[in-house]
Formats: sequence, structure tokens, C-alpha cells
Amino acid sequence: MNEEKEKKSSGILSSLKKLIFEDAPEPEAVTPNPSVAPVIPANKATAPATPPPLPVQPANTVEAPVSDVKQMKLKVLEMLEKLNEPGIDFFEVWNAAAEMGNVDASTLKAAFTSLKYVDKSLNKEKLTSSAQRYVAALQKVIDRETSQKQQQQQTLQQNLVQEKASLSGEIAQLEKQLETLREQLRKKETDLKEINSKYEPQLREIDSKIAIGNSAVAEVVKDIQHALQLIESSII
Repeated sequence: MNEEKEKKSSGILSSLKKLIFEDAPEPEAVTPNPSVAPVIPANKATAPATPPPLPVQPANTVEAPVSDVKQMKLKVLEMLEKLNEPGIDFFEVWNAAAEMGNVDASTLKAAFTSLKYVDKSLNKEKLTSSAQRYVAALQKVIDRETSQKQQQQQTLQQNLVQEKASLSGEIAQLEKQLETLREQLRKKETDLKEINSKYEPQLREIDSKIAIGNSAVAEVVKDIQHALQLIESSII
């Protein structure tokens, strides 16, 4: 029995849902026959059900794509079905007008006239008051969801500020380290340029000592050879 009710309830606003995706020009108004009552969903819920969470878009964001808005309208209509009150009111008149192909003054009047045969208590005041209740119920849900999304937004904003501050601090620290490394690099580059002047005097000094040593040894060897020649010639 419950499954049967759910199936019937799920199609209450089928005509309104179809109209959301109709991009073609509106058809010419056809005068409906008020004597033919539109199909009225049976076994309506006796009390409004708790609506599902409704995703919302913050007011300060960019305009949403048309396709996204249409999908969201479907979710709103599904939620509205669960808010439907017992009896015949604006909800049924609105959907009955949609079943005629378009919601305009003529179809709304025809739907009202037809449904009044079913419910004698139906009048303009009942239509207005029930519509206002549905609007208030929808607004209550959207306000709650908006508040939740805004809290999420505030949390994200705080995380954003904290993370930006943390990253800025890390960047400043890295820049300081980079400056230190640059200074070290400049010093090393200077040391590299001056390295020859540091070692060249010592290298030249060693070269000089080697040359002097070789010259001294050569002269001593020459002296020895000269002495040997003298010995050879003078000593018998």
C-alpha cells in the first residue's frame, strides 16, 4: 500500500516537470472544457513529509548555467510534492493547469473551475493562502540550506585565510634562505675569481726555488767536473 502511494505521489507534478525543459515557443491557448475534470492524484499524504536537503547556490556567486537551474527546479518540485497538504488547493490547480500544456490565466481558470466540482470548498482565498504556505515552506527550507552553506563557506574562507598566511610565511622564510644562499654564492664566485691570485705567488716562488736549486746544482757539478779535469792534468 505504501509503495502504491509513493508511485502515485511521485508523478503528481509530472506535467510541471515536463514544462521546465520545454524550450519551444508556448502553444496557442486552447479553451479547455471545464466540464472535464483533470486527473487528481489519489491517496494524498495526510501530513507534509520532511523534505530532503536542497542544494543551494550562494547569492554572491556567478550566475548559474541554465541547465543547472532547470535541474535544481526539478529538485524543488520534488521537495514541493512532499510538502503537499491534504485536499485540493493551489498545488493541484497549478499542476492541472500544466496538464493542459501551459500555465497561464486561461488554464488556471479552467483547472480551478474543474476542480471546484470535486471540492466545493475550493475558492480564490484557499488558492492564495495555500500558495503562500508553500512559498513560506520552500523559503524556510532554502533559508536553512543557505545558512548551512554559508557556514561551510565561512569555514572554507577561514581555511583559505589560514593557508594563505601559512604559505606566505613559508615563502618569506624560503626567500630569506634564498637570499642567504645568493650571498654565499656571490662570495664563492668572488673566491673563485681570486683563487689564482691566492696561489700564483706561491707557485711562482716554488718555481723560482726549483730554478735556483737546479742552477746551483748545475754550477756545483760544473765546478766538480772542472776540478776533476785539473786533477787529471796535474796529478801523475
